[in-house]
Amino acid sequence: LFSLDPVDPNNLKESPQKKRYEPEWLAGTSVGDVMFQADYHLKELSMGEYAMPVVGMLSVFDWSETIRNESEWAGREWFVVRKAEVRLAEDKTLIPHVKMGVEAREQVVTKDGLVDAPVTGANHPLKRFADSFTRNYDLIAERKSVVFHLRELAKASVMAKYLIDSHTRVDESWYSLADEIVAATPPEAHPEIPPLWNMR
Repeated sequence: LFSLDPVDPNNLKESPQKKRYEPEWLAGTSVGDVMFQADYHLKELSMGEYAMPVVGMLSVFDWSETIRNESEWAGREWFVVRKAEVRLAEDKTLIPHVKMGVEAREQVVTKDGLVDAPVTGANHPLKRFADSFTRNYDLIAERKSVVFHLRELAKASVMAKYLIDSHTRVDESWYSLADEIVAATPPEAHPEIPPLWNMR
């Protein structure tokens, strides 16, 4: 899991964003970097910082203007794996398959801190953007390398989980190599980043 969380949830507009990894050892690894880069670019696209990768797609701000949503809200989008399986090809090769998507959450400040509340309104700008991105995910992955690499990472994770859960015999070096990579990974160089937001 990767998430960008505000350091100060009571000041969402100006608070730096803290990188949060679960498990924590992902910080500083190439896997963690793929997750961060994809999440950051998703946020840039949702805020209209770049042209949409598919004709007709709208940013969250475009949706807000289109449906004239003038209420104040804060929210975020993140990638999810909607479906994951390992298929057996005719030549007995194991092939991981994933169906990726985007989910939207509205950020609500409560007495217990910042809470990600499900967006239930079908016309909420966050939901409209998330649904559109999910429908076009595979096409977007062909045009945006960070989205493609995130999907490939998800496939690798599915295959790794399958090998572990099925107690498949693999060379012991596979396990020791992973431990060596994590042990040699330097601490996260930039655990916090400036806030990413847009106003119109």
